[in-house]
Amino acid sequence: MRPLVLASLVFLSGCCLSQEEFNQEVQEATACSTGDTCVLAGSAQCLCARPVNASKATEINASAGEVCCDGALVDCVAFTNLRCENGRCVADTL
Repeated sequence: MRPLVLASLVFLSGCCLSQEEFNQEVQEATACSTGDTCVLAGSAQCLCARPVNASKATEINASAGEVCCDGALVDCVAFTNLRCENGRCVADTL
C-alpha cells in the first residue's frame, strides 16, 4: 500500500511526484509470480507505459497522473509479448 499512501500525500500537499519516486514504484510493481498477468501501465505526458503486474496497474496509473512533467513530452516504443519472466514483468519492443 506504500504507493497509494505516497500518492495520497502528494495530493494533499499540492506537490507532484518526482520521476525518480515514480520509477521506484514501477520497479516494485514489476514483481510477479508464475500465473500472474503483466500489463502496460503508467503512461502520462512525460512517461511511457511499462510492463507491471496487473494487480498494481491501477496504483501505477494513478501515480503516473501525479508526476511532475513540466511540459516535457516523450516518444514511446511499442511493446509486445508481455509476460512474467524470472520474477519480473517484461516485454519485447517492436
